[in-house]
Amino acid sequence: MAYSIRKANQTDVPQLEKLLVAYMRETYQCEWGGNAHQLERDLFDKTFEIIAAENANKQIVGFIAWTDAYDLHWCLKGGDIIDLYVLAEKRGRGIGLLLATELAAEIQKRGGAFLKGGAVGNAAVRRFYGRFAMCLEGGESYVSGRAFRHLASLSGRRLREIVKNLPLTDWNYQP
Repeated sequence: MAYSIRKANQTDVPQLEKLLVAYMRETYQCEWGGNAHQLERDLFDKTFEIIAAENANKQIVGFIAWTDAYDLHWCLKGGDIIDLYVLAEKRGRGIGLLLATELAAEIQKRGGAFLKGGAVGNAAVRRFYGRFAMCLEGGESYVSGRAFRHLASLSGRRLREIVKNLPLTDWNYQP
């Protein structure tokens, strides 16, 4: 099944709310502390942004939430992944990769040069990031340099092509 990857908007809030409830229960074994009103307000104000994956029935099955980031050590703009989630029954279909490549392309369009995310305590997310990012012992992961540019270049391509052409993790150390 093909998935559409796009920026989320306020009309997506009811579906995103359901995913956030599932995400919090699965990941943290607790209830989501937010609510639809706050989510809609902050999404509208661009406090953060979400890229969503939806199926042919217009159901959102995954998302990647992020904010702008800045690396003062290198004077580079980038993006900070807040959360990445795909419904359990939809995992293993490359949705996470589709979301990551789209986010890299969006950040690159805005003049950014890196992505960072966390996988603290989540082995599955760490394995996912480990396919293309440098993963630090503390749980943070970074995609930068040649790896970032290559990941961004894969946006919009067929999943099979993305999987075959993921950047090597060593490319994160190349300018």
